[in-house]
Amino acid sequence: MPGETAVETPQQPQSEVVEKKDIVEAEAKEAEASEKKDEEKKEKETADKAKADKAKKVKPPPPPPVHKKDFEKDVVYVYQFNRSPTVPSVSPYCLKLESWLKLQQIKYEVGLHLLTRQDEIITPSHP
Repeated sequence: MPGETAVETPQQPQSEVVEKKDIVEAEAKEAEASEKKDEEKKEKETADKAKADKAKKVKPPPPPPVHKKDFEKDVVYVYQFNRSPTVPSVSPYCLKLESWLKLQQIKYEVGLHLLTRQDEIITPSHP
């Protein structure tokens, strides 16, 4: 058409558009990587704190109460349930041990222990 001028809008080059997309994607990847690193650091710190707390909380158990203070050399001390009038021990394991000590002629002493429900002392009733 005569007298009209055609105005063309300039188009942006495709390379700039692609570069901007690449930059955005790269920034998103870097943000995700930094978030992962932060999460790993936090998990590591919580794990370290948990280990430190466990180390602080775990105390060695108190030593068991000893019924006899002056031990003799080469003497076996057997702590077992109370004796009955007919059988040396109610527990078969204690009876077995005491019989074996007698047969082997090993010097031993029987330390009687009154067992109640409140006691938490492990007796030689089970192997």
